Formats: sequence, C-alpha cells, structure tokens
Amino acid sequence: MLLKVSPKSTADEEFSSHDLERQIVDYTDSSTRFYEAPRDFSKQYAHIYSARLCTFRNILTPLIKNKWSNKYKILKLCDLRESGTSCVIIGTLFKLQELKPSILKELSDQLEIIPQPTRTHFVHDSDSLVLEDELQRIKLVSDVIDIHQVVTGVVCAILGSEDEDGIFTVKDVCWPGCSIQKPLPVRNEDRYIVLMSGLNMASKSADQILSLHLFLEWMSGLAGTSYYQEEVSKIVRVIIAGGVFANHSDESVLNESDVISSAELVDSLAAAISGVAPLDIMPGCKDPNDVMLPQKPFHYCLFPKATEYKSFRRVSNPYECEIGGLLCLGTSGEPVKDIMRYSNLDNSQEVLKKTLEWRHLAPTCPDTVPCTPSVDTDPFIIYNCPAIYFSGNADEFGTTLYEGEEGQRIRIVSIPDFCNTKSIAIINLANLECYSMSFS
Repeated sequence: MLLKVSPKSTADEEFSSHDLERQIVDYTDSSTRFYEAPRDFSKQYAHIYSARLCTFRNILTPLIKNKWSNKYKILKLCDLRESGTSCVIIGTLFKLQELKPSILKELSDQLEIIPQPTRTHFVHDSDSLVLEDELQRIKLVSDVIDIHQVVTGVVCAILGSEDEDGIFTVKDVCWPGCSIQKPLPVRNEDRYIVLMSGLNMASKSADQILSLHLFLEWMSGLAGTSYYQEEVSKIVRVIIAGGVFANHSDESVLNESDVISSAELVDSLAAAISGVAPLDIMPGCKDPNDVMLPQKPFHYCLFPKATEYKSFRRVSNPYECEIGGLLCLGTSGEPVKDIMRYSNLDNSQEVLKKTLEWRHLAPTCPDTVPCTPSVDTDPFIIYNCPAIYFSGNADEFGTTLYEGEEGQRIRIVSIPDFCNTKSIAIINLANLECYSMSFS
C-alpha cells in the first residue's frame, strides 16, 4: 500500500485547517475519435493513407493559393505530361531507407545469410524520398526538403517540375502548419495541472516508492509551508501520460505475474491521487493494454479502489481534453520516439514542433508505429490547435512556448520519465508557464 490512511479524509483535514479548498475549473473530454476508433482488422491500411491525403488536400489547397497565388496548376501525378513544366502536387512523403527493419531481413538466418546487427536508429546517407498519391509515386530531388528532418507519412504540397528521367525536382514546399487556434481565455487566478509519466510501478524500486510518497504528501498538502499548501490547492488536474506499469526504457516485457503483483500498488496510487485531485490516467506501449494506437483506456478491473472516486478517469492514448478553456493534447510518447528513430531529429521538443507543422500526431502510423486500420478518417490528424501539447516518457524534462504564424501560442512539454528522474511537469493555466519539480 502506498497510503495506509484515507487520502480523502487526510487531505480534507489539512485543507480545512487552513480554510483551503481544492480549486476546480471546467473540464471536457474531447477524445471521442480515439475512443470510437474502429477495430476492424479485415480492412487494409491503405485506407488510412487515403483518408489522410483527402483531408490534407482540403487543408493545403487554400494554403497553396496564399503562398503561390494561382500561378501554378495543382495536378495529380497521373496528370504529369509535359516535362519541365512547373506545377504543384499534393502527396504523402515516403522514405526509402536501407536500414529500415524488414521481416525479410529478419528471416535472413533461415536463408543462411549473415543477419544485420540490431539497430535503434535507421538513418543512412543513401536514404531517398518519394511522393505518392492515391495511384502513383514519383522520386524527389530537393534542396529545400532535408530528407533527414522528415519521416514517412507526412503530407505536403511541393512546387517543382518533372524531368525526362521521371524525377521530380522540388523548388519549394508547403507544409500544413498549425490549425487556427481559438482565443485563449483570460484567467486572473493561477490554476495548475500536473503532468507525469513513466512510473514503472512493476519495477517496485525502493527509491521510486519513496519519491511517490513524497509526491502524494505534497499533493495532499501535508508537506511544505502554508504558502506551498495554498499553491497546491490550485492544482486542478493530474494527468499520467502512460508508462504506469512499465516505462519505455524498460527492456523487459510485462508478463501476467508482473501485472498482478503491481496492480494493487497502481490502484492504491490512483486512489490516493484521486482522493485529493481529479486524475486522468493514460496507457502506454508497455502497459497491460492493446499495443496499437489509439489505445483504449485501461480496463476498469485494474482499479477497484480508484474507480470509487468520481474524480478518477481512465482515458485513451492519445488523449485530448479541454481544461479551463484550454485545449490539451498529447500522447504517452510512442510517436515521438519513433520519429527520432527514423530521422536525425534527436530532441523531443523539435519533434513536437515538427508534428505541429505537419499537423499530425503520429505520421509514422501505420508504417512503423502499430495502429488499428481506419477507413474513413485518420484519427491522428490535429484538427484543433491545442494550447498545451505534451509527450510522455521523455528522457528529461523539456518545454518550449511555440508561436505559430497566425498568433498561435502552444506550450510544448516533454514529460520526464518519473522512475528515472523523479520529476513531474507543472503548467499554469493562467499564463502557460511551465516548470518541473523533483521528488528525489
């Protein structure tokens, strides 16, 4: 057990003694498209690429006119006839990568061929780029697109011309960019949300349990001066972004005994937090859940104590919600880590910025990140511009205030792996300021 006393009664006593109450703000769960994602595995994955391209074609068409006016025709690849004529093509980028894992290469042992060494980064100087639409693909040559800064699955518009060898020379590129952001609410009082991830409860590390005790005491107002207790009372929500049972850096695979032995500990922690503040808990790729994105919420049977609290919510991964009028969107970190494996983007902050410019949460789905087949829509498109954009299970805490071309202000947060860093991220809803706090 993490707490031997009722967290609710303890917190109530502490706050009432100082006439403090937990502050509340409006909350709306906006993750319907993740909850209702189809699970029909009889469908082909080509449909999600087609739906993605169709959606972005509608998004990019007015952007093309704003950037290049009506000087160039927007053509499909099948309409390319006159070589040397400049035009605009909308399509999906695909990277041809020599080092990319392949099931055929994995079978090389059976073919008596020397197998490739195990890799975690798949970028090579020989990588090349093609653009494809619903029917065809064409090889690209470009000085304006850095091949090592993009990944498979990104949709864009390119300006250029085809030469006699059937290669398209790119002169300029138009990315989808951030969607329009609704005006941020004006808030005069400080209100905070806490972001944490990578608890790795199955490891049962002694120093990790101690750090969680310190965190719970702080959340309950049992630690620090009256000033800190007043500040803690302004925390309106806690979000745990995956890695609850096992984090991304854990090389081992959870088995049934690991889940059973740590489930009570996880439930006690969730109940303790929910007793003093609203809690949203997301699954991650190593947690006992379907590995395919979007991940459904944890099964309720894992949380018999926590589910007694109305303040406890099992949510999806990715997760989108509105807290105090601010749209909050994020994942437990799988798409960010995958993009870093297939590009030279080695900083999670830069990756998150890129996904905003690409207007897509997980462009490498379904190529290298497993996801469920989708026919009519792509659930990972960023339809509404968030005010808070996060990714969990990062190696270290990082934050940036991203400002879009149309005045969008987005607080980007890399949530540190709690098991390794003993740190959380805290965001002030009043001004989007963000900082970390350590419980080591």
